[in-house]
Amino acid sequence: MAITYTNKGSATTTAIANAPLEVQTFWKLCDDENVSIARVRKLKNRYEFTSGDTFDTTHVGKVSLNVLKKHPQRNVRFYQKVGIGRRNPMMQVLEVPENFRITDEYLDAFKTLRLNRDFEKPSLFQRMNKALFG
Repeated sequence: MAITYTNKGSATTTAIANAPLEVQTFWKLCDDENVSIARVRKLKNRYEFTSGDTFDTTHVGKVSLNVLKKHPQRNVRFYQKVGIGRRNPMMQVLEVPENFRITDEYLDAFKTLRLNRDFEKPSLFQRMNKALFG
């Protein structure tokens, strides 16, 4: 059975503040990488990148990391009012198996996410070519 954590918790989710330390650490890793929704499956492995109307998702093994697009085609209501000098938290939902422990396999998902981001960035040559020739 999976447990779902959210920022504040609800009737069907648990507040991340009440989660075990290891789950809170994984939540922080996700937030640091601008992941909005993360899921760790117990059994099924997936290896692909998917892109929907709202999220780009990296699936590596049992981990799926959903990153909000810069210009989503659908409205997202994750943002909340925060004070000056504070950043709006990106991480909103984390679903993990009951016996969750951080493993190297799970950390590989973050490495893949970073590699994919670097790959999508245009190179200096591509930027110069676009600037010169449109």
